[in-house]
Amino acid sequence: MIGRILDNRYEITEKIGSGGMADVYCAHDILLDRIVAVKILHEDYANDQDFVTRFRKEAQAAAKLSHANIVNIYDVGCDDNVHYIVMEYVAGETLKEYIARQKKLSNDAAVRIAMEIGEALEQAHANGIVHCDIKPHNILVTRTGKIKVADFGIARAMNTATVMNKESVLGSVHYFSPEQAAGEKVTAQTDIYSLGVVLYEMLTGRVPYEGETAVAIALKHMQEEVPKPSRYNPTITPLLEDCVLKALQKDPEKRFNNISEMIADLRLAQGLVTHVATKTGRHNFATGAIPIPHQALERKRQSEEKENWLTGLLGWPMKRILIAVAALFFFAAGLAFWFVGDFWRMQSVTVPNLIGKQVEVARKALEKEDLNVSVNEIASEEVPIGQVINQSPEPGTSVKTHRTIHLTVSKGGSIILVPDLTGLTIEEAAAKLRSIHLRLGKIEEREDTSKPLDTIIGQSPSTPTKVERDSTVHVILNKKNMVSRVNIPDFSGLTVEKAEQLVQENDLKKGNWKMKNGGEPSKDSVVTTQNPAAGSSSVRGTAIDLTFDTMVKKAEITIRVPSKKPAQRVTIMVHDANGTRTLFDREEKAGTEISTQASGVGAVRVEVYFDGELVQEQEL
Repeated sequence: MIGRILDNRYEITEKIGSGGMADVYCAHDILLDRIVAVKILHEDYANDQDFVTRFRKEAQAAAKLSHANIVNIYDVGCDDNVHYIVMEYVAGETLKEYIARQKKLSNDAAVRIAMEIGEALEQAHANGIVHCDIKPHNILVTRTGKIKVADFGIARAMNTATVMNKESVLGSVHYFSPEQAAGEKVTAQTDIYSLGVVLYEMLTGRVPYEGETAVAIALKHMQEEVPKPSRYNPTITPLLEDCVLKALQKDPEKRFNNISEMIADLRLAQGLVTHVATKTGRHNFATGAIPIPHQALERKRQSEEKENWLTGLLGWPMKRILIAVAALFFFAAGLAFWFVGDFWRMQSVTVPNLIGKQVEVARKALEKEDLNVSVNEIASEEVPIGQVINQSPEPGTSVKTHRTIHLTVSKGGSIILVPDLTGLTIEEAAAKLRSIHLRLGKIEEREDTSKPLDTIIGQSPSTPTKVERDSTVHVILNKKNMVSRVNIPDFSGLTVEKAEQLVQENDLKKGNWKMKNGGEPSKDSVVTTQNPAAGSSSVRGTAIDLTFDTMVKKAEITIRVPSKKPAQRVTIMVHDANGTRTLFDREEKAGTEISTQASGVGAVRVEVYFDGELVQEQEL
């Protein structure tokens, strides 16, 4: 396979790994001049047409995922019955190798890694993808310590395959959920269980269950109680251990409701873990390791020297010194109590139910109860943007004041909740709508002496109406001595149909509409220039002149700076119907990967230069 070029694009350079389903190779993407990883299916899978169909479908679905903790999928293809998938090349090692080197990880490091894995799963679950095979072998640790989860979608195809490699089963069964072991339906809770096993292994250096066969291990997942991780690592805090054991519940319904909830609890535990990590490293337990004799003698000698030094210095016996130190401590504590009176009188409050409320409303409700707020956003098609999906601790829980309440908030999807714009200026309303992927529509002027001038006093649709993404919201602006004038909307990027609709909505007229190079615009043309300019004020019925061009073309441009020199000047130029412009221009180190989006209208050409020399040219 070394030296082969797949589909005249991917030149295989070396083998870097092998698994139960595929071999992994390092390859050179000739078209984009970058290093990629190519996973090639084993022959027995390539000949299973049902599996190949599932493989391509799941890989294509996973390719839509975009997250800093997910290995990106670039391409899926087949060349002469060689089925392959092209992925981001990640320099580093697997988490399994990392754990093997470290033996066991510090509590803080383990929690940090688990949270990064959780954030990758959070993105996948929000897009309807369950990984099904979370294990340290599928998690990569970059040279800078960043976590990347691999094989999204591929693992799901593997999970339903008819051919199962013995090595693959033995490698995964340690991380199987009880429902997987029983052959039942997998859900997001399946990934939570597997992540719990990975966290268990990071903290203890071992998996919860061992056995001579895959069946024996699977039965233990289904039947045996999980050994407490603190048995193997006494420094694990009770809160952190509770997180691990909740993730490892046999019944999926007793685990975390979703991965966001697990992340929230881990974040809470992380505060205590970090606190413990700053101590001397010794835990306050009733039993502990007995120091070896020469260590005990050395400590005793040092203690006696310190006592003799202090006694000689002050002329006091050690007993008096200790009494003086204790008195000083209580004096300082008294001052702290005097100046920070509420420190010792923290009250308990009941956490309100915030699920379904807008995040700002929820924030004010918590601040009113003297509680702190932490917000984590996830994409959701079902929940409108800005609305609270989940919270930790749960509603009704009694907590001390100043406790941090973690909120999971929707970043929205295609359905968006219209916000209340009353009281805002036009600029503020436009910015607010733009931030949630809505547009400002028709602006009607009306005078209301009871309201501040130049602010919005009405809108359509009103809150809390739910609308499609990119919908327009019409407003009424409070203006003194109202005249029949309108603010000219922004037509840039609109098709003929959308432009006609906006002209009608704003009581304007269609003026001279033409293509940039002459002729009538087609339905696929988009606006490039307009007259009068967007945002200007004009009388109702003003004719709008628009110039159109062909549909805007967009593409993601990714390049890697070659290692010929320590650093090179990288310049990316875009040529289109509107002229030439510089997209990127700065000096970058060798090996740096640059990703940017190029766009243009008409014939679009992208050129990449290294130190002024043209190295790549591409038509969009």
